[in-house]
Amino acid sequence: ISNPWSMANKTHAETMNTFTVPTKGEPTVQKKKVIIDTRKLTKDDLKRLKKQDPFLYFSIPTVRTAALLNRDVDLKALQGGQHSGPTPATTVERRSCISFECHTDLLLED
Repeated sequence: ISNPWSMANKTHAETMNTFTVPTKGEPTVQKKKVIIDTRKLTKDDLKRLKKQDPFLYFSIPTVRTAALLNRDVDLKALQGGQHSGPTPATTVERRSCISFECHTDLLLED
């Protein structure tokens, strides 16, 4: 007489699947970098970008600073035009991790 448990285990083993989940320490395939030029972005482009790719949207330093200070995005600053402060770069690479911690100087700014 054969053992009924051995047949059940064999059937269960045949239907078992294995999935590998990559972790941060494992080497991964390099993803294509996403880079945009902000010189020609319009207000509508920014709205679309915020919905379609929030990480790319908040990778733009001018946008992230405006969000931190609860202000509207300065399109002239975004496009590299006249604005107060240093001239920002007009090409931005998408980040996959974004921090909203800000320096105390930004909090105390008028």
